[in-house]
Amino acid sequence: MTDAPFHVVALAGGILEPDFREAGYRVANKAYLPIGGMLMLERVLRAFRGSRSIGEIRLVTQPDAFGQAFARAGAALCDEVVAPGPGLIESVLAGCAGLAPGQMVIVSATDLPLLSPPVVDAFAAAARAVCSECDIGYGFVSRSAHVARYPQVRHTWVHLKDGVFCGGGVSVLRAGAVARAADLLRRVAALRKAPLRIALLFSPNTLLRMIFTGVSVAELEHRADELSGLRCRGIRCDEPELAVNVDRLADLRVVEEIVNKPVRAR
Repeated sequence: MTDAPFHVVALAGGILEPDFREAGYRVANKAYLPIGGMLMLERVLRAFRGSRSIGEIRLVTQPDAFGQAFARAGAALCDEVVAPGPGLIESVLAGCAGLAPGQMVIVSATDLPLLSPPVVDAFAAAARAVCSECDIGYGFVSRSAHVARYPQVRHTWVHLKDGVFCGGGVSVLRAGAVARAADLLRRVAALRKAPLRIALLFSPNTLLRMIFTGVSVAELEHRADELSGLRCRGIRCDEPELAVNVDRLADLRVVEEIVNKPVRAR
């Protein structure tokens, strides 16, 4: 892979989850939740905009919600606003529409409020190191790195031969491969919070080995290649901010404490 900049497809569609509504929030979806005086969506877009590794930024969200939240200031945060599709993968397809088939795209959630330009650059460097010939790259973070910095943040951990990991909120796709992988991605996306069910999707043998003997990242990559007909790789990047996301109200409260915590003078 060359040092050409990645494009970004940032996903901010969907509706607000019930626990946020019950807490009194009245926004289009969780990307528009305020944290420390700034909308979570703005925090994510500013992280990408400030990265030296990023070119074009496409935001997949409801155009009226984005316009109401940012008005003219929105033009500084992204290059294009694209209406979301009816599901996650359809929104990814919409975000990648019209891109050159060989363009490498970082697909990002927008509930990553601790993301920063240096973290984006670190992920881009890790992606370039392992994705020179890949079509799909899945970002993940080690438990040791995550717990060292954010022990209070909950996660679903996966035990592999290589270590214990959680998935990140960013992945890499080659634009031309998205449509070919859409069916598999839909199935994986539906199970993304249930790693054992994903293992069963790979095969019953993979599930049993994950439970009793363990599988390696390389073995999972190989099986993903077989299932998709594409070249799939894991992208380990031990920047825990890639995996600090806001799925529920309790997560929001934890992140608010992190963001609002006074910085000690050195």
